[in-house]
Amino acid sequence: MKIDLTKCSVAQLETLMDNARRSDKLDAPDAYRAAAVELFRRRGSDYTDPVVAGCWGAIALLERCRYEKTGKRLRSTYSVRSMHRNGEIAFMTDCARGKTQGTGFALLVEAGLGTCTVEYIVATNPNRFPQDAVLAARARLAEHGVALPG
Repeated sequence: MKIDLTKCSVAQLETLMDNARRSDKLDAPDAYRAAAVELFRRRGSDYTDPVVAGCWGAIALLERCRYEKTGKRLRSTYSVRSMHRNGEIAFMTDCARGKTQGTGFALLVEAGLGTCTVEYIVATNPNRFPQDAVLAARARLAEHGVALPG
């Protein structure tokens, strides 16, 4: 029986992710990613702009991946403060331009969620960001084996 993830609560999605991580079934990584992508989509559902929604989704997944790694529910306070102060687009531009990858990028890529990173959002929306930020995001994604769409 396949689960309709759109009808799951956030807590149920997190439980599915936990169970998939512990499972040794062949489809467990796919189940983990599917639940994570739904969590990503859900976190941004309050925003009409899909780029801004993606930014908030990336932060939600980052916090989840950090919890999985450390066992502590640490908030991305610095990132959220920056988004409130400067706006999501400026925050994502700064992330993409960063001289080194952020810990959030590394955590999401390690979890197989490279398509849910801020860099991926920047790279796939070149009309919304400065060209240097788009090029830097694409280079970082390519360096870590995250494929861009068509």
